Amino acid sequence: MAKAVIIYGPPGSGKGTQADLLARKFNFIHLDTGRYLEGLFRSPEAKKDPILKREKANFDSGILCTPSWVLKITSEETERIARAGYNLVFSGSPRTLFEAFGEGKTKGLLETLTKSFGRENISVIVLQVRDETSIKRNSHRLVCSQCGLPKLESVTLGHCPLCAGPMRTRSLDNPEVIKVRLKEYRDRTYPIVAEMKKKKIKITKIDGEPLPYKVSEKVVKALKLG
Repeated sequence: MAKAVIIYGPPGSGKGTQADLLARKFNFIHLDTGRYLEGLFRSPEAKKDPILKREKANFDSGILCTPSWVLKITSEETERIARAGYNLVFSGSPRTLFEAFGEGKTKGLLETLTKSFGRENISVIVLQVRDETSIKRNSHRLVCSQCGLPKLESVTLGHCPLCAGPMRTRSLDNPEVIKVRLKEYRDRTYPIVAEMKKKKIKITKIDGEPLPYKVSEKVVKALKLG
């Protein structure tokens, strides 16, 4: 049976990096909601579509996008990936209690994951870093404008080492925006972990301060993949 993994952590904790490593090494599909949404917001349609314009304004300010809108997108993609038989990893999603557990007649992403993968095959990894680390990592971050690959601090190239595209700074990596994102994570995302624990979902907390490959070793061990 395929596995579903959710990686949580504040901005700059390495969620996306660890999800990408799982995708490269263990046949996971990385459903990067933030990158997917950013792609929508940078599309020509975003200048005309009132919903995309509204959500882009939230995104650029560091405020989470409307949960019901995000839930619809992630649920549809989850079902599609599950039908194809792939392992699935999220980096930071679901982001709110509503997205995770739903409300009233609206089912949350956890219900979709449970139906698609089985509760016993769902794991949550929580990466922990200090606020200072989060702000430092994000405020110095550059990503490729073409493929989205982040620039490592140790790399001095002025272009992407993968596709040679020009590097850019993301709008949400402004230091003041990062502070908003940290508060959003603490107030709206982290409470999901406590609720998942009540529902007997396996949760593992890992120090996200070391180099990515060292963190990856702990993630792989926690997921019993190695």
